[in-house]
Amino acid sequence: MLASMGVYRVKVFSPRVAIISTGNELMEVTDVPVNGPPPGRVINSSRFVIEGGLLKSLGCEPNYLGIVGDNEDGIASTVGNALKDYDAVITTGGVSVGKVDYTIRAVSRLNPEYLNHGLSIRPGRPNSIAVVNGKPIFMLSGFPVAAATGFDVLVRPILLHMMGAIDDPKPVIKGGVLTRRVSTPVNTRSFVRVRVYLGRDGRVYVEPLALTGSGILSTLVRGGNGILVVPENREGFDEGDEVEITLIRPLFVDETR
Repeated sequence: MLASMGVYRVKVFSPRVAIISTGNELMEVTDVPVNGPPPGRVINSSRFVIEGGLLKSLGCEPNYLGIVGDNEDGIASTVGNALKDYDAVITTGGVSVGKVDYTIRAVSRLNPEYLNHGLSIRPGRPNSIAVVNGKPIFMLSGFPVAAATGFDVLVRPILLHMMGAIDDPKPVIKGGVLTRRVSTPVNTRSFVRVRVYLGRDGRVYVEPLALTGSGILSTLVRGGNGILVVPENREGFDEGDEVEITLIRPLFVDETR
């Protein structure tokens, strides 16, 4: 349409987003010895989930600023400086509810206009948000799956709003048959990653991949192609229940079913 009007150059807004990882236990994948990380150390994998898989696909310009240890002064200084140069900041780690929340305490020192600590979701209860000088600071869990869930339900809608964009609708399948029971806590919205496939009987089946463990990376890659959302007023679903699934990848075909 622009070309038909003779317009060949337009201005666009791609939010520049800083990514800051926190935690004394973290180490970069490029620094890991051949025999694996030392005891008590963890490879910083959440950074790649946020940077490449989520921000870039959304049309943002991510910039990874490195790892900051569990130090309030260091985190506050790094986040404060990032706010001067970026439209938004994403941190991972240091926001676990009920533990030493270095990131939350550091961001609180920046005098935010708005601060919310924790969401009633699973996985990703620690995911939080603050606004400083009109710019959002998204404080996500250090666990990759919990951080990805927090991005979808918290970060993505706000960044799209900043861009004046509307998210594309995701395909939904109704009437999928659950292959085993899913138990979730009441008063918490749970996002269960599932494998959705078409059986040879023509019915759609839904297999939960992991019911616990927000750091289980296999649920992101091992056949996971759907999300089952369990609302706050339910304690889960029983085996054989027909449920509604949001697809994130194509439907599988399983001839053995």
